[in-house]
Amino acid sequence: MMKFLVQLPHFLFFTGKGGVGKTSLACATAVQLADSGKRVLLVSTDPASNVGQVFGMTIGNKITPFDSVPRLSGLEIDPQAAAQLYRDKIVGPVRGVLPESVVKGIEEQLSGACTTEIAAFYEFTALLTDEVIQRDFDHVIFDTAPTGHTLLLLDATGAYHRETARQMGPSGISFTTPMMQLQDSKKTKILIVTLAENTPVLEAAGLQSDLRRADIEPWAWIINNSLAIANPTSPLMRQRASNELAQIDAVTKQHAKRWAVVPLQAQEPIGVERLKKLARHFAS
Repeated sequence: MMKFLVQLPHFLFFTGKGGVGKTSLACATAVQLADSGKRVLLVSTDPASNVGQVFGMTIGNKITPFDSVPRLSGLEIDPQAAAQLYRDKIVGPVRGVLPESVVKGIEEQLSGACTTEIAAFYEFTALLTDEVIQRDFDHVIFDTAPTGHTLLLLDATGAYHRETARQMGPSGISFTTPMMQLQDSKKTKILIVTLAENTPVLEAAGLQSDLRRADIEPWAWIINNSLAIANPTSPLMRQRASNELAQIDAVTKQHAKRWAVVPLQAQEPIGVERLKKLARHFAS
């Protein structure tokens, strides 16, 4: 079993297909690190985030300390709230200055999905470059949105990097972009989460290829909710466990440089004690 939670860099990302258990693993990791004395910020970029539900509290779009876990705080990036703040920032200064018809036209132009994606991008990249965040927290753990949303953020981050490099390159001025943070293995560790099933493994492999094209090398894979390692006694469950073996073999031999296999939990990992129990399967 890999020791996944040793010598961690500042940023740790759990990424992969929706429904594979990224949130549970990210929350378990956050609890484990905070319990060891680290100051941890747990961030969800998923529009349908349920991090708050895992801990039985409301988090929202601001840094919120967890009452149940000292040294742990949470933040859920709300794309709609971020988009509204973005619109207010642009429209606010011209309201009352320009004709109302012009202001309404600007608001309409900023009402689409593109504005929401841009606003979410700014929220995300601010966390990667904010000096206060880096000072106040030893680790920032990202529970990312499903693959499609994550790739949109990655595309926007890459475009921002290329434009910054184009503008700053000739000047000789040193600069660091959010993409450079993601590409630096000393600052960022990427964990791909999957299930021992054909579709999740194929999607995870595609995600890994997309990351590598952006010069981001995933550090390891976690095969979550495995029946094979849970040693079921039911004949039906034993057959399903046997069906997993080909996918586990594909991950360990074809895709992953490092991996852990986490057994299916008897109880849903909600609450601090269950999260601690979950973390033992891949933390040490």
